[in-house]
Amino acid sequence: MKRTRSVRTTLAVAFALGLTGCVYLGGPMPQPGIKTPHDGLSTKSKTQLLDETLQRVNDVAQLVVGTFLDTHERPFDPTNAEQRDAWSWLSCDNKATTGQYNVNVRQLAEPPSEFDPDALSAKVRAYWEGLGHRVRQTGPAAQDTEGHRSIIVDLPHSASVSFSANTKILGISASGECIKWD
Repeated sequence: MKRTRSVRTTLAVAFALGLTGCVYLGGPMPQPGIKTPHDGLSTKSKTQLLDETLQRVNDVAQLVVGTFLDTHERPFDPTNAEQRDAWSWLSCDNKATTGQYNVNVRQLAEPPSEFDPDALSAKVRAYWEGLGHRVRQTGPAAQDTEGHRSIIVDLPHSASVSFSANTKILGISASGECIKWD
């Protein structure tokens, strides 16, 4: 049990680090792969931004089905007050003058079952395209036995939502819009 938890924790940390991208050394911090310039700050409240960010994650979680876990190994529940208070508020820039919510959840395959990363990525891609979003694949599809796939949608004010899948783990990550740090 302890070894399983250690392996799951290691996978979760590695997965989260893989989704965060590289460090940006100046100006507003774009999300990994954003091709457009920073488009200013959002005027929404932190509560509105948290609601929207959690909704984006929940929409994908409901589409994919299954139990997604937060970083504390709890089932993801966007209405849970304790979970809502625990989501990360991160800097959008190096000077920490702006901030955004960052929500990451994951689902592990229970052996001997495995996920179908191609089918799940196609399902999420079709959903996002149906909403009118431009979906990008971040990197080529892996050719290893786990078949890692990762897709992302860039949203206004440096917000984004991404979905990653392989045969062993699924992940959803969303960054809310950037607002002035108060």
